[in-house]
Amino acid sequence: MDNHPSGTSEKVGAALEMVDWVVPPASKKVTRWFSDFKWPLTALIWVVTVSLGCIGYTKYLLATGQPGAFWDVCYNTLKLFNLTFVQLPGQLNTELQIARFLAPAIGLYTAAQGLVSLFHDQIRLLMVRSMKNHIVICGLGSKGLMLSDRYKALGEQVLVIESNGNNAMIGHCKDRGATVLIGSATDPQLLKKARVNQAKCVIAVCDKDGTNAEVALYVRQLTERRERRALSCLVHIVDLQLWRLLREQELRMGKVDTFRIGFFNIYESGARALLDKYPPFKGDGQESNHHVIVVGIGRLGESLILNTARRWRYSGSISSGRLRITLIDKKAKNKKESLYLKYPQLEKVCELLPVEIDVNSAEFEQGAFLFNQNRSCDVYIMYISLGEETTALTACLKLRERVRQLEIPIIVRMNLDGGLATLVRRDESENLGNVHVFPLLESTCTPDVIWGGCANEILAHAIHDDYVKKGIARGETPETNSSLVPWAALPESLKESNRNQAEHISLKLERFGYDFSMTSDWDPQLIEFSPDEVEEMGKMEHKRFIDERLREGWRYGTSKDEKRAISPTLVPWEKLSEEDKDKDLNTVRAIPELLAKAGYQVNHLMREGTPTNKRY
Repeated sequence: MDNHPSGTSEKVGAALEMVDWVVPPASKKVTRWFSDFKWPLTALIWVVTVSLGCIGYTKYLLATGQPGAFWDVCYNTLKLFNLTFVQLPGQLNTELQIARFLAPAIGLYTAAQGLVSLFHDQIRLLMVRSMKNHIVICGLGSKGLMLSDRYKALGEQVLVIESNGNNAMIGHCKDRGATVLIGSATDPQLLKKARVNQAKCVIAVCDKDGTNAEVALYVRQLTERRERRALSCLVHIVDLQLWRLLREQELRMGKVDTFRIGFFNIYESGARALLDKYPPFKGDGQESNHHVIVVGIGRLGESLILNTARRWRYSGSISSGRLRITLIDKKAKNKKESLYLKYPQLEKVCELLPVEIDVNSAEFEQGAFLFNQNRSCDVYIMYISLGEETTALTACLKLRERVRQLEIPIIVRMNLDGGLATLVRRDESENLGNVHVFPLLESTCTPDVIWGGCANEILAHAIHDDYVKKGIARGETPETNSSLVPWAALPESLKESNRNQAEHISLKLERFGYDFSMTSDWDPQLIEFSPDEVEEMGKMEHKRFIDERLREGWRYGTSKDEKRAISPTLVPWEKLSEEDKDKDLNTVRAIPELLAKAGYQVNHLMREGTPTNKRY
């Protein structure tokens, strides 16, 4: 029930409309306007220049008593454009003065623009050969288009790979300054041509999950000998079950210092973004109404239910009982059983109330499911996530009519912030104050959101938060330790260090016979490492830290100087102070808890304390 609207032309038009609505600031509108009217303006200037030249020559000849034929006037005027103007005796009139300067200028401009247009693609291809630290986007659908524009707005170099040379979005990308290569993103030679080994990030958002996964495998192979900072490859997976399976392997598939992979799902990311903007309950632990309605249990609907339940579990509101969620769907009962089966913890937190009904039926319009046995409505909020936007909006208006006086928030999922969504927004402040539109693609196709949904990034955030908490406990402040700042304010080099530390966790665990797996248990039992394991893992972490710092150009010094890249901790483990050792040891002890925050659980694979022969 979460399919995008059918019709390629509608998709393209809507996507372009949405990007124009969201991305370009006012300063770029002038550039866009000039781009659209560049050639008509050029033609107009040519006409004006020729007219001024003819008028000027005619006046000059009459003033000097040298009446000339019409064709002589035209010929002399055209000569102005190739810089063969001969200085005439006497005073020149204003028209001729303007024409003799304007003609060569517009002539050179037209020639330059003609050459650029003729060799535009060849120039772009030559530029590709020198690209570094650029963003490669594989797949130019609605998601690829929005990501391209968002990254361009951030000042990044963007290269797009698209298999369909007739894609109407290609011209839009080129106009915005992105480079487009035509061909399959699963072609290793084309990936080499796109210089993925020199890229900052590769994002696979093709139509099929299999294609995106294949892109990631080829990119991984091409970065085997990468010597620069790790390349991040973000892979979009539409199928939620496949996404969860791949996330279990996400931290193992990367290679520290060369390749980092992340799997994201716009429905999972969209659910989190939607609940952030429109919370399903107050979250103050004193809930009176704990009843939520979800209409349409597709991919987004399922993610909404899971994330709502998880928030209820950790908000403290669970003390007031289980959260009631009414499921409105043609197959609501099967969806309920499937959810309970896949997520055993869900039933302890939520009571799912299935209502099998067609949203187009009279029964739905009556809305009996909105009211309890006392004929009162205790619904706190309603979320509508249906495939067809017109159907979703119609269902929304039917429900609103039934609870018009109660002003219950009704959130309608739409794909883009345009069309019907625009009409609803314009009417929100007047007639539809409790109806709100959530544009899924606009809200999820942003760098922050797609990064934030990856396990490595979640772990990196958790590591930094843990570091800040422990630093404050030691009495440090942002003034004495510049790293004690929120993640968003952290320099990119330190963010990257946290990501590398997150990646290295799997190597530490493998070294001592541990593994980790995704868990649906929201209260997993946390393993405690033995003192010997903590000691050895701490040494591993310190060695990783030294290697990272040396690659970044740091060197040893008796006192820390971030500007000069000097650190006193670039010494063997045995020479570290006890305070610095404790920092590494405490980081190791926190690994099980950090993994739990990302949805993983540490497991024993063999006898505790027995190291494997894995290299690190």
